[in-house]
Amino acid sequence: MARPGHKSRRIRRPHPAAVLVIATTLVYVVLVVGPLFQLFTFAPCSMMICPATLEIVKRTLSLTLRTSLIATALSVAFGIPAALCLGRIPFRGKPIVNALVELPISLPPLVIGVALLLVWGRRGVLGEYLDDAGYPLSFTSAAVVIAQFVVASPYFVRIAKAAIEQVPLALEEASHTLGVGTLRTYLRVTLPLARGGILTALLTCWARAMSEFGATIMFAGNFPGRTQTVPLAIFTTMQYDITSSVGLSIVMLAFSLASFAVAQLCISRFAPAHH
Repeated sequence: MARPGHKSRRIRRPHPAAVLVIATTLVYVVLVVGPLFQLFTFAPCSMMICPATLEIVKRTLSLTLRTSLIATALSVAFGIPAALCLGRIPFRGKPIVNALVELPISLPPLVIGVALLLVWGRRGVLGEYLDDAGYPLSFTSAAVVIAQFVVASPYFVRIAKAAIEQVPLALEEASHTLGVGTLRTYLRVTLPLARGGILTALLTCWARAMSEFGATIMFAGNFPGRTQTVPLAIFTTMQYDITSSVGLSIVMLAFSLASFAVAQLCISRFAPAHH
């Protein structure tokens, strides 16, 4: 019995629907993320992170970082105008253009690699002229950048466009009434207010470029020291040394987790506060 003068506290039980949603989410996390923990139980780290593995990491990680950062910079340079165009400017055929921009997301990367070869390869529509001029693109580090850019940039455009669409139009209209031009309004109002989403788009684009495999191996090849990125090195070592392959995977996973942690701190710091 409750004491006189004291109200009994009722413990609110979670709704069955909420319990079902939580349980389903936990199962999803286990199915998707759970296999990653098996990497750490495969063998002792001293076996996997051996000098030979570290040498491969040093060679492939520097190439992967360099090419993915260039591809991400290109994605920002072309993606922000594309996101502004699709998110703010009305024009005829806009749904078709939007679908074409996002088409690479739904395509297997190998298909993109074949298409790049047909256009930029040494016997491609445009690549033939570059090859004759002494500037072949296929099977070079430049091909790695192109493959990463084509595969990853649509993710940047999609997320940045969604962030720009969340910015209230009334704020841009107020800027126009003060005599500020459209371009300056985009630079001073729209993009700063959407910077949280743009940072997320930047992170997603970079992560996708870092992990690109299919289009890269098809268009750039798998040449150590020239076009072999970390994902390609993992694929190659898996064929003759699974221990080194797992070690490379752990290094890639640890690097990705650290990058995501730093990026999330930046996003939380620079994202606009909501009151």
